[in-house]
Formats: sequence, structure tokens, C-alpha cells
Amino acid sequence: MAGGYDDSKGGGGSRDHGLDAARCFLMLLGVPYHAALIYTPDYHWLIDSATENAALGLFADFIHTFRMPAFFLISGMLTAKSLRSGGPRAVLASRAVRLLVPLAAVAISLNVFQLWVSTLAADPGLSAKEFFTDVLPPAVARGELVMHLWFLIELFACVLLVCAAHAVGGGFGWLARLPINGWAVNGRTIPALLCVLMVGVLGLDNLSPWLVEKVPPTTTSAATLAVSFSYFAVGILIAQVPGGTRRFASTRWTVALAFVLCFLTHQALAAIDKPMALRLFDQALGAVLAWTAFRLVLGMAQAWFSGASAVVRALSQASYTVYLLHHAVVVGVGFLFLALPWRPAVEFAAITVLGLAIPFLIHHAAVEKSPVLRFLLNGVPLRAARVRVQPATS
Repeated sequence: MAGGYDDSKGGGGSRDHGLDAARCFLMLLGVPYHAALIYTPDYHWLIDSATENAALGLFADFIHTFRMPAFFLISGMLTAKSLRSGGPRAVLASRAVRLLVPLAAVAISLNVFQLWVSTLAADPGLSAKEFFTDVLPPAVARGELVMHLWFLIELFACVLLVCAAHAVGGGFGWLARLPINGWAVNGRTIPALLCVLMVGVLGLDNLSPWLVEKVPPTTTSAATLAVSFSYFAVGILIAQVPGGTRRFASTRWTVALAFVLCFLTHQALAAIDKPMALRLFDQALGAVLAWTAFRLVLGMAQAWFSGASAVVRALSQASYTVYLLHHAVVVGVGFLFLALPWRPAVEFAAITVLGLAIPFLIHHAAVEKSPVLRFLLNGVPLRAARVRVQPATS
């Protein structure tokens, strides 16, 4: 998400191209994920195809199991680097602008449009007055305007909590004194920690029903934030390990096999009514699944994109814009394509391509060249945006 905020540089200023590529890949996976939801059996999204497709539903589940946990792990690592070089006050001020401004801008514009399109698909006779008086207010209260932007809220909350802990604790130097160096060699302690954290989150609903209630006008609850923060905090921990990114990155077949086995087991368990013991096991399994995927994504990124690449740079610069805008494109294009007599796989491929291409072109044709759009969609301060677009002078 380099177009939105650039944390790829460590304290020394050197860019980690592999980490940048991994983050970009996870962001862009949101496009095929949301396109596949249109055809997922027994899942009611903003728009639904009358022709369901089990394979596309499985593909959506596949992406969902690891994408955001891996993203929060990487975000924690990058935030730790930024705290090391800039301090909590600078990091918090930067994230407040770069996360919350795009959140507000997209929520009150494109997400209102998406809600209108999806509502119109279900009720073609709906008037504009009825939409703004009867549909929009309750939708706002239910958090429907944040939709795919939920992660910006939870990411900012994670940053806020970590910055507060950093300021109160005088930094994370105490983490470096823990024996995590030895743990990192075999990589067993980190997934074990994630398992404990995820199992602990499962017990929150037994403490109080308020902990699993959404906080209006968002879709976030204390339980969902606890999940995101767990991965984010473990990313902070990994960043304290010398060479943490490369130590945990892997493309070994054993890691890939572990991921596949965890995913297949997770899918099998999803189809049954689980007693508490199996629920705890499945929760821990999800943590291992996310961890192995995180290692594989990092491994592939380090193997293929460890050096500077014009393609990766262009995608990375546009990835924030693509993620923010693709939801409206997928809904709009999907609404049109559902009227065509195409097979679900063909429609899905076309929606995915357009969902990636249209926001990508918008970013490089308009957002990159407009300080106002860069501020609204990427959270780049207007002064910084103007400096960037000004031609070089001798």
C-alpha cells in the first residue's frame, strides 16, 4: 500500500522490496475475493448471482483464511520499523491522516453508491427519497458504509494501542532482551503464541455479549479487534528479531503442505456442528493456517521480488487506490454482468480483471497527478502531494 503510506523503509532507509511486494499482493487479493463472493453458495453479499458456483466459493474461503491475518502481521512489522525511526507521536499523526481520511472519503461517496446499487438490484422501484430516508440511516448504524474499509478502523486502533504502549513503556527495548532469538530459529514459539491468542479470543463471548457486539457505525467489535491486534502485535514481536522477515520467509514444500492440510481440515470442520473442543482446535488451526500462509507469501515475495521492479513499484503505488475503489467497481460491473448469459467463471474473471484494471488506471491517470485526490484516497498530506507532483527544477 505504498501509495497510501510507505512503511517499507526500515530505520536505515533501505527499502524491503520483498515485503513491499507481499503487502501489495495481499491488498490486491481483495479484488478476486470480493468478485468470488458474488457466486458463493449460501452467502448473501451486496449482489448475488442466481447461478452459484461451489468452486468460486471455495476460492473465496481460501483467500479469506489467510489474507487479512497475514496483512496485519506485516503491518505490525512495518509499524515497529516506523516507531524505531520516527517515534510514537509521528507514527500516530501520520496514520491518523493516511488511514482515517481515505476511510471517511470513500465511506461517504463510493460506499453510498454501492449501497444504492445493491438496494436498487433488490428493489428496482426504489426512489432516491426512499433511499436517503428509509435505507441509508439504518445502514449507517449497521456499519454498512465501512464495508470493506473495516480494516482501516481496526488497523488504526492497533496503531493507537501500540503507540500508547510504546510511549508508556519507553519503547520496545525490553522485547529485544527476551530469548526470542533462539525461538526464531525453529519458528515454533510464534505460531504457538498465535494459537493461544486465537483460542483466548474465542472465549470473549463467554465473558460478556457486549464484547462481540458491533460498535456503531462500524462492523468492529472488541472480539474482531482482538483478533486483528493479536496478529499485529505478533508482527511487532517478529520485527524485534534480527533479520525477522527473511528468517521466517519460506517456500519449502513442508510449509506449503502444512498450509494445505490445515486448510482442508478447516474446510471439513466448517461443515459440521462442532463441540467446544473442536471449536478450540479449529480456532488454533486457523492461527497455524495464517502463519504458514504468511511464511509462504513472504518467501515467494523474497524469492521473486527481492530487487527493484518497475511492475511491482507501479502496482504497489496503486494498491491502496485499487483496494479503496475496487469494491464499487466490482459491485457496479457485477450488477451489469449478471444480466449476461455468461458462465460464472467467465463473469468472475471479467469482474476481477476490471476490478483491478479500472482503479489501477484511475490511480496512475488521476490520483497520482492530483494533490487533492492523493490526500482523499491515499491520505498523503497536501503539502507532500504538491511537492511530489511538482516538476524538478535545476
